[in-house]
Amino acid sequence: MLNDLITALEDAGLAFAHYAWSKAPQGDYGTYAEDSGNDLVCDEHHVEKGTDCYLNYFTRDDSGAPKATIEGILNELRIPWYLNTVQYENDTGFIHYEWGFSVYG
Repeated sequence: MLNDLITALEDAGLAFAHYAWSKAPQGDYGTYAEDSGNDLVCDEHHVEKGTDCYLNYFTRDDSGAPKATIEGILNELRIPWYLNTVQYENDTGFIHYEWGFSVYG
């Protein structure tokens, strides 16, 4: 499921890298990473493997379009998510969005 998400984001024209960029792109960019386990447990048995992950996206576009695109893709793929934080990065001028989400399977 994580691979499907990243493919969909890239197909939408959004640049993403796993963990970090060795050199940040000139324009808007994002990172993603696995954070922790979140297996589904039933009767003390792990019945489905789950992973909590996060997306960070850095943009100078304050129209909300990249945010809407990312959230639309998460919804389309039926990935449970939440918007964790939105920050303005004074030193770079980027708006920094961070989403938490879980993937299963």
